[in-house]
Amino acid sequence: MEAVFDKRKTRAMEKQTAWNYALGLIKIDGLKPTPEFLAMVEKEVRGEMTLSEIESSLNKKYRMKGDTVIGQLAQ
Repeated sequence: MEAVFDKRKTRAMEKQTAWNYALGLIKIDGLKPTPEFLAMVEKEVRGEMTLSEIESSLNKKYRMKGDTVIGQLAQ
């Protein structure tokens, strides 16, 4: 049982490290992730949401039409 817990903890740490890297790159570009996006990231790290679900949610919020983004870009 303890080995399963350690494996989950290790996986969560790997996910958090990957997200920290990605969020750092976003900030380098001068952008600021929305609180809603950061909440989704935390849910993904905890295993409560998948990357596909994040992608779907973002696609619904920021629908693309040609080169024009429809929706709220930044908060």
